[in-house]
Amino acid sequence: MKPFRSVLTVLTLVLVLLISCGRERAVPASGPVAKGRLRDFSGTEISLIANKHPWVDLIRSRVHEFSETTGISVSITEYPEDQFRTKRTVELLSGLPRFDLYMIMPGNSLDAYLDAGWIEALDPCMEDSSLAWPDYDMGDIFTTALDVGVRGGRHYTLPIMLETSLLAYNKEILASFGISPPRSMEQLENAARRVWEGSSGRVYGITMRGKRGAATSQWIDFARSFGGNWLDDEGNAAIHSPEALRSLRFYADLLKRYGPASAPSNGWYESTSIFMQGRAAMVYDASVFKSNYENPQMSDVAGKIGYLPIPEGPAGSVPHVSSWGLAIYPGSEKKDACWLFMQWATSRDYALEGLLAGIPSARQSVWKHPRFLAAESSTEWAQSSLDSYHRASTHWNPPVIDVKRGREIAGNLIVLAILGGDIPAAAQEASRQLDRLIRMEKSSPE
Repeated sequence: MKPFRSVLTVLTLVLVLLISCGRERAVPASGPVAKGRLRDFSGTEISLIANKHPWVDLIRSRVHEFSETTGISVSITEYPEDQFRTKRTVELLSGLPRFDLYMIMPGNSLDAYLDAGWIEALDPCMEDSSLAWPDYDMGDIFTTALDVGVRGGRHYTLPIMLETSLLAYNKEILASFGISPPRSMEQLENAARRVWEGSSGRVYGITMRGKRGAATSQWIDFARSFGGNWLDDEGNAAIHSPEALRSLRFYADLLKRYGPASAPSNGWYESTSIFMQGRAAMVYDASVFKSNYENPQMSDVAGKIGYLPIPEGPAGSVPHVSSWGLAIYPGSEKKDACWLFMQWATSRDYALEGLLAGIPSARQSVWKHPRFLAAESSTEWAQSSLDSYHRASTHWNPPVIDVKRGREIAGNLIVLAILGGDIPAAAQEASRQLDRLIRMEKSSPE
């Protein structure tokens, strides 16, 4: 059977298909929603299960404004990320989750949740003008941010934020060795080498994730910039292709030669901590960590950092985007109220407040807002983020339903490369394992 599939969830999905998005709407409406229409669901109570995240802190502090406008009350239950993912899955498996909508990272979970029938297509809501939040403007959301939550031409999530990965560099360290910020892979390797050699190994040239599955989301940007990808044009695993192998050697060599010895066990926390301690000249990781880098309470290098998109390789500079979004559980009887909340929570006002708090926004307009421009200390971070958004790939994980297993396969290969193993042989085996996983998922009965 396919992952997460159960008789109970199939029955739930069949029931949901019989019910439209607007099922609890008392009176059909036409034309743009007016203030009066917003109160059609007054007295409704909806529940959100969420990851512990700065965005949740923002929304929780302002949700009373939504309730005052609509009469809809919202309960928010949040958990640390690992606990949240487990809790969300366990409740969905039960067939009787105690929530109406939930946070989701589409790149990690959307395919599995769609396969299990645990996520509602939003298109009926999006097409119903009577349910449109005033001045919402779907067109203001980056196309890549929406595309992250699209499968088969249908939308399943609304993005609450959009992040990419950026090369952050310590301006003082690079300047002390007369090094310009690297814009190509060749310049990146040269900068890392010169810092390492010039400091006699006291300062790492670069730090990046090397820890199995955690490293895959960063390495794939290098792979694509070298011309590689997860799959070839025929849909076969391609992490053994010449281009992928070149990127893998390059990524591994940067860490082996100029990075910390702990690289094979470093995730985002360990790697960014090394950079914030001033022990590395550069780090490649998620753009959202800028709020940590620039926080003098957390970082020894605050105010000394520049930002660039991933340096250009033979195929150009090809980053990825990832997003947390909101989704509706198909069994909820309060979809219209959920949809209004989702729009309110992802509207311009709160996107701007989030961006001012360091949460990269999925909305284009707020990056140009006078309040943000006046408050933002690093124009490089904003410009590099925007440049990346427009050319990024929206698929950063292996294209399989069992993402965890796919990341383990690729992550084991990355660790082996850093440790100096037989990369071509290991990559061939990793591609075979990924192909087996793809075939198994395709052949599993509905």
